Formats: sequence, structure tokens, C-alpha cells
Amino acid sequence: MAEYRMVTEGGDVVDTHTFETDHEAVAWRSSRPFEAATGADDSRQLRIERLDDGEWVRIPAPLGTAETT
Repeated sequence: MAEYRMVTEGGDVVDTHTFETDHEAVAWRSSRPFEAATGADDSRQLRIERLDDGEWVRIPAPLGTAETT
């Protein structure tokens, strides 16, 4: 199991949790409220990071973001 955290674009940690897979972490992220980003890539402001060998590593998009319709 791996440790995950959600962070804002400014680097503030919003929440942490432990999951078996990245996909579970993405589902966790998708269940949280968010504000739409104003950037050109139209991405969400909350990002997911995984603790990997003592360092926090951002889960790359599109895995780290969930599409909404």
C-alpha cells in the first residue's frame, strides 16, 4: 500500500490517505470538491502525489485528474 496526498497548486496539503493503487487514489480525488482552474490546460487545482522512496511524486495527468461531464 502507498501513501497519497492531495495538494493545491500552491503546494498546500489538503488531505492524505493510503491506497493499494493509483486508480483508487484518483477515485478518492474525484470525490472531493474542487474549483476549476483558470489555466490554459483546464486542469483541476487539486493534484495527487504518491510517496515513492521518501519523495512525493506527482501522479501524471490524465491519471491524476478525472474527467467530468
